[in-house]
This record gives sequence, C-alpha cells and structure tokens, in this order.
Amino acid sequence: MTLKSCSNDVGIAFGSWFSKRDTHISERVSIGAHCLIGSCSIGQDTLIGSNVDILSGRHQHGVDIQAGERNRQESTFQQLLIGSNVWIGNRTVIMADIGDNSIIGAGSVVVHAVSSNSLAVGNPARSKRTLTADAQSAPTIDSTPAITAI
Repeated sequence: MTLKSCSNDVGIAFGSWFSKRDTHISERVSIGAHCLIGSCSIGQDTLIGSNVDILSGRHQHGVDIQAGERNRQESTFQQLLIGSNVWIGNRTVIMADIGDNSIIGAGSVVVHAVSSNSLAVGNPARSKRTLTADAQSAPTIDSTPAITAI
C-alpha cells in the first residue's frame, strides 16, 4: 500500500524508506540498509547497496535567487529509471537514469544518465568502460581443490 507496485520477492533491509508513492520495484530486487528511495522505477535483478540515495531528479528545488523565499519555491520531481540487472555500490547518490546491465561504483554521484552496459564511478560518475557479456555474467567457481593431499 506504500508503493505503486512492488514484487513479492523483493528484499528491503532495515532502515530503508520511500519518500514518494509512485515507485515501481520489479522482481528479485535487493535494497540494502538505510537507503532513501524517491520516485523511481527499478528493473528486475537489481542490487542496491546500503546507504544509497535515489533522488527524484537533479532539480527538485527551485533556485530563483530573485525570489528570496527558498522554502516557497516550486518543487519539481522526476521519476528515475533504473534498468534491469544493475548493481549500485554503497553510499551512492543517484540523480539520473541508469541503463540495463550497468555497475555503479561505491560512493559515486550519478548526475547524468548512465547508458546500458556501463561501469560508472566517481563524483560526478563517469563511464569508465563498456561491460561485455563476459563481464556481466556471474563468475564460476572452480571445484578443483587448491591443495591436494599427499
């Protein structure tokens, strides 16, 4: 009853809260502890670390210097789109859309849209490389023991 839609297999850790009702959360999403989630749509299989802020756009508050009364200026909220299979590191601030299959490094500040299949890091976040299918797939575990008994 809090969100517009939320799959029943979503994990939301302690202390995370939602500031806008028009949020959509798809299947198999995991949200870490102490996150602030604004107006957004989160695609399936997305992992969000702890202490992540997903704001409702970059320009939520008016900045009319001539008006003087900042607390009475009009607010503008944007619904952000976070794609499927996205990994967002701890303490990241998201203010723009993120494409499918992308990774956002811990502590990054996303102020411009991140295209699909990107690794973006920094403040402001910049795309460092394009992820290939090999980089996006889960690592395999070698079942061969590291030490062999004699």
